[in-house]
Amino acid sequence: MSVYQRGDGRWVCKWRDPSRPKDKPWATRSFHTKEDADAFQDEVTQEERQCARLTVYEAVGLYLKDHNLSASVEQQYRWLVGGARQDQIRAKQKVGYAECIADRYVDSLDRRDLNAVRDCARAGGSSNVTINKWIDRLKAVFGYAVEEELITRNPWAHHRPLPVERRGSRQGTPEHFLAVYAHLQPWMQWACRTALALCLRPGKSELFSLQWKAFDFLHGAVTVFMGKVGMSKTVYPPQEYMEEALERYEADGRDDAQYVCRNSFGQRVRTYCHAWRDAVRKAGRGWLPFYSLRHIAATMMIAAGADVAAVAANLGHASPATTLNAYAHALPSAQKAASAVLGAAWCGTAKAIPEKSDS
Repeated sequence: MSVYQRGDGRWVCKWRDPSRPKDKPWATRSFHTKEDADAFQDEVTQEERQCARLTVYEAVGLYLKDHNLSASVEQQYRWLVGGARQDQIRAKQKVGYAECIADRYVDSLDRRDLNAVRDCARAGGSSNVTINKWIDRLKAVFGYAVEEELITRNPWAHHRPLPVERRGSRQGTPEHFLAVYAHLQPWMQWACRTALALCLRPGKSELFSLQWKAFDFLHGAVTVFMGKVGMSKTVYPPQEYMEEALERYEADGRDDAQYVCRNSFGQRVRTYCHAWRDAVRKAGRGWLPFYSLRHIAATMMIAAGADVAAVAANLGHASPATTLNAYAHALPSAQKAASAVLGAAWCGTAKAIPEKSDS
């Protein structure tokens, strides 16, 4: 855009007009005075800036266009900022939590807009965990807009998430587990023994996806693919477990594709929560997460004096430091044993120090 004076003394404002043909994009307008031309230039510049600004709704659309997300996740994004406008047929559709700021420009958002989204989600019955999830998705959209130079900054980048109540501990004690184990069905008991022996993540990704082809009975090893980290680990379980596993493998007709842990009907386990919860309830000793089996296996090995690097390998941790950070909760028996060692060492050291005389 430019302002210049013609030979006849009139002032001309020249600017690029997106509505004109591509081969003739420039438009002009003449004025009697330079002040009028400058005022018109400022007006057109302001309009161009307004047109170039990005709304929240437009930012989400561009984000989805440039990212290959699943259909369900994409629908969640569209509902978040679109809500009822995504489906005019269903009049009772729930309003999107960020629909209140959908038409706001991203570069004009502030803390009040963030609180408005949180309040809307809270009114919809969402917990702080869910609210933080929705806010994080909007932050991801705004971060993408910054990377694409559509906006200069992420307006919510430095706002902290809402405090979240801590979930139940994943820790557990062998005594608590044995009380639950007594009330488990036989197929779940075998699954628990497998999870402990192989230090598996109890669930569908590892424990209930394990097949006999992972077992090397000749060398007493089991290779497990860990879906959580996309890597495999090799475990050398106790000999007693491998002997029992071999008997079950032979009973299955040496079918390498057969699942190691199956339900009471001999089929692949699709759900195990009810069986575990019923046993925990019957044990009557409070809640114990199924995941605690992994914690129990780790703490028992560490408390027994096993090498931390070996424990990390069994768990599938890339570094022993991860094992220590996650499972450094010593068992009471191990604490007492450590105190006994310290007491013996202290007594020996104290006797070796000569007592000072009063004089």
